Amino acid sequence: LLVALTLVPMMASRFLTVDSGTGDATGDASKSWFQRAFAALENRYSGTVQSALQRRWLVFGATGALLVGALLLWPYVSVELAPQTDANEIDVDMQMAQGTNIAVVMKYLEELEQRVQPMLPEEEVENFAKQVQPWGAEVEVQLKSAGERSINTFALADSIRSEVVGKVPGVDVRVSAQSGLWILRRVFSVGGGNEALRVQLRGYDLDRAQKLAQRVKQELETVEGVAGARSGRREGQPEQNIRFLRDKISSLGLSIQEVARAVQTNLGGSRAASYRSGGEQFPITVRLTPEDRLSVQDLDNVSIQTPDGSSVPLSTLVTNQRGRGPTEIQRINGQRVTYISANLTSDAVLGEVVNRAREKASTLSLPEGFSVTFGGQYREQQKAQTDFLIAIIMALVLIYMVMAGQFERFLDPFVVMFSVPLVLIGVLPTLVLTGTTVNIQSVMGLVMLIGIVVNNAIVLVDYINLMRREHKMDLVPAVAEAGRLRLRPILMTTLTTVLGLVPLALGIGAGAEIQAALARVVIGGLIAST
Repeated sequence: LLVALTLVPMMASRFLTVDSGTGDATGDASKSWFQRAFAALENRYSGTVQSALQRRWLVFGATGALLVGALLLWPYVSVELAPQTDANEIDVDMQMAQGTNIAVVMKYLEELEQRVQPMLPEEEVENFAKQVQPWGAEVEVQLKSAGERSINTFALADSIRSEVVGKVPGVDVRVSAQSGLWILRRVFSVGGGNEALRVQLRGYDLDRAQKLAQRVKQELETVEGVAGARSGRREGQPEQNIRFLRDKISSLGLSIQEVARAVQTNLGGSRAASYRSGGEQFPITVRLTPEDRLSVQDLDNVSIQTPDGSSVPLSTLVTNQRGRGPTEIQRINGQRVTYISANLTSDAVLGEVVNRAREKASTLSLPEGFSVTFGGQYREQQKAQTDFLIAIIMALVLIYMVMAGQFERFLDPFVVMFSVPLVLIGVLPTLVLTGTTVNIQSVMGLVMLIGIVVNNAIVLVDYINLMRREHKMDLVPAVAEAGRLRLRPILMTTLTTVLGLVPLALGIGAGAEIQAALARVVIGGLIAST
């Protein structure tokens, strides 16, 4: 804006030349063929405008039909949070039972490596790394940059997935291609993790939740576009549950606290005294020797002294039961939740996969107190849609306020803003024809488009008012003449914008998928609105 108001006028006054020719350029032989052709186009457009003004209902009807036809294409447009962007990393995640010996993990990791490495093109792999973790192991494959390799990361991940998933017994393997927008996806993810699809199973009973989570996982695995479904409720740590026989304990004159304290002293130890030496204090802890606390039988033989001085074994006061305790309990708003997550295949779109997963989830008969909701990127996608809707409304309000101040009328801005919804005539067909999804980038393009398309309408309406005010012309002749005179600048601004966005719209090069949606929306909307 600063350059347009300062530098451009100065440069125009210094270097701009004006053709001295007068009259109609269509028959002027001194003009170039382009000037004569464009003058003929302007005259033809002026006549078309006059004819259209005499058939207003036909114009309104055709415009309405085009708008309705474009809106009917909406079900064919897919929706997702962000477009999949080819990155350089593939993760092969191997998960095993809780407490598995590290030697066993290494053995399975070697078998997994033998399956993965033959599928990797050596000339396109930059780094191959293995990592052993408490829950299993992970293989990370770092590929060369997109410009230096011929294979697509998502296609390679699909190939590896078909070779390793379900082929290594005793382990749960998940293969995922790191998206170029992984930081954005990690920020938007809910409950940790960066999986594309995350289902929340809410319910209090942990045992029931674990069984239901397996059912939901099995249903997700049958959904088209889903790869590597996994339940977040893992098999817990082994534990020995001690239940007190309250009636028996009370009949002997003992309390629950006394029995529990005896168990703690014998197994975990209790502080009996302190030893000081050289200004330092050391606690003295009393408990059974290691060889006397190795098994459950040793626990049963622990003696409990009663108030009358006799001793009874602990096995007569408690019952022992083996079990597994949960490694963690996750909550949302105080309600227990189990996550079932999954990745998507290379050609899957989040919105479509969620719709198919909803249909599967609706067939599940859930017990009372349990519910299934979709979170993660889908939830943030819904929030983003709401935020962008608010942004669009605010943009329209601000544009109206500016134009109302400029035209000093309340009705004229509505004439300009009528061009805004008509951009959908070009946007929706463009999305369908190019196979582009509605995502953050395309919605950003739509917000930009609102500010761009009103410029042409402002130029035309302002010139119509000028013709009526300065030249005392009637409305219809003023509209036709303004259309003829403003046709060239309107076409120039539109063509420069469209041609400038064509390289982005083609989606050529590494990471071009990110901006392609924005460019295609702007191009389609500009062509239709102009």
